[in-house]
Amino acid sequence: MKKVGFVCVYGRANAGKSTIINKCLGFKLLPVSAKPQTTRDNVKAIYNDEESQIIFVDTPGVFKPHGKLGSILLRDAESAKDGVDVIVYVIDASEVPNFELCEKLKHVDIPVIIAYNKVDLVKADLGEERLARYKSLLPNAKVCHLSALNNYGVEELLRMIKDELPESFPYYSEDIVSDRPKEYIISEIIREKCMRLLDAEVPHSIYIDLKTVSEEEEGMTILGNIIVEKPSEKAIVIGKKGKMISDISRFSEKSISSYFGCPVHVELVVKVIPDWRNDERYLKKFGYDEK
Repeated sequence: MKKVGFVCVYGRANAGKSTIINKCLGFKLLPVSAKPQTTRDNVKAIYNDEESQIIFVDTPGVFKPHGKLGSILLRDAESAKDGVDVIVYVIDASEVPNFELCEKLKHVDIPVIIAYNKVDLVKADLGEERLARYKSLLPNAKVCHLSALNNYGVEELLRMIKDELPESFPYYSEDIVSDRPKEYIISEIIREKCMRLLDAEVPHSIYIDLKTVSEEEEGMTILGNIIVEKPSEKAIVIGKKGKMISDISRFSEKSISSYFGCPVHVELVVKVIPDWRNDERYLKKFGYDEK
């Protein structure tokens, strides 16, 4: 028997939810970037050690939704709190306080841990003043101070989570680190490179549509489409003389190779599907169900 359970990692966009999970796992599973909406799906990431199995549920950041896709992501982020054993509420200490999510957590009958992240980016007295205001709304919540990017507080957060979990047999074997198939991991790695390399609003219109992932003795070959909504976005993704899409492919190859431990070749084509984020046909095709 171990300490076993599901932990919803919940918070506003760019609070550092995926970074916290990656640091708890000890390796990079989930995409991260400085841009909001890097995470689009509820993804289970599975942590194992000798005494516990923690199934982290990473959620899209809570934000004001734009269009049908945005509404679906917001719905999924909120529904992820249902049926879990612990909620880790991630707050960016460097941001001006916003108590909207506190109001949603005030009456949940689930242990809440405030992961007060990015404490290195705010003066101590100001940070504690802000934290006190959150604590006044969630008086029963435990608090963990973190700078996840610098690994500060990560072990303490794991300890606090384990203290709240019931004893049970593990749900997953120890060699499983996610509930998603390798194709999903690959597509998210490619999308992360787009998020990091592209400016402004272009990354938010992108979907990675993998066509084939073939594995041979000499390595892995990946063929896929980068879906955008406008011809102008297509030109930006391709870049001058193809430099941008070449960079996206090259950085993707490096990260995918590191993750799977084999040589990787990535070929990408950019295609335009006008306003796909509001088109029910493509939302369903790409796995975003409105129901």
